[in-house]
Amino acid sequence: MAVTTRQRLERARRLLTVQEQMRGIAERDLAATRRDLARVEADRAAMLTTLAGETMHGLFLDAAARRLKALAGEATQLDATATHRAGLVRERGLAEKRVGRQVEALAETRARERERADMLEQLDLLAARGGAS
Repeated sequence: MAVTTRQRLERARRLLTVQEQMRGIAERDLAATRRDLARVEADRAAMLTTLAGETMHGLFLDAAARRLKALAGEATQLDATATHRAGLVRERGLAEKRVGRQVEALAETRARERERADMLEQLDLLAARGGAS
């Protein structure tokens, strides 16, 4: 069974909807990662401010140093995740644009096919009237 242009257009529109959703999810994930990164950086800044204003000794200083090291590691990991997710957002956006162009091309093809069919129908009606006279 041959696939018609109408069916291809419907499939492409559904695919475009899915691509839009996937891009939206990727953007949401990227925003969440960036919020987490900002939170970690704020925690690091607060910890450094606290350390600069107080003189700590022994266990408190060791605990603060461990916490700063953990925050630095988390920030590095979140930065890498944000970079990866930014790439995903870009890929999803490009895929969405490709499908959008495909939908436009199929819609134009479908419109031309309909126009052609309408013209053929009018010609058939004219021919039938001419033959009936």
